[in-house]
Amino acid sequence: MKVCQSCGLERKNSDKKCPSCGGLYLTIAELIAEEEANDEKHSFKGRCKRILNAENSKDAFLFEARQIKAELTKKGIFTIFLIIAFVFALVISVL
Repeated sequence: MKVCQSCGLERKNSDKKCPSCGGLYLTIAELIAEEEANDEKHSFKGRCKRILNAENSKDAFLFEARQIKAELTKKGIFTIFLIIAFVFALVISVL
């Protein structure tokens, strides 16, 4: 059973703050692990792992692509468009 280090009140595993005294439950190791899990969730490597480990890779890929698109701003979409247009112009000029 876990208790608050400040006041001794029993705590739930999901709580991050004591409702009685307002003390934080998280330790440095827990904060680092939580941050690493969040980074893994949004990193390219994490996305690739989820796609490769999924039963249906096509659906997993489409889901991740929708997630990436939802996170992009209009400026990001415009930047990607410019990059693709520039690469296309270079390829056409070589051919």
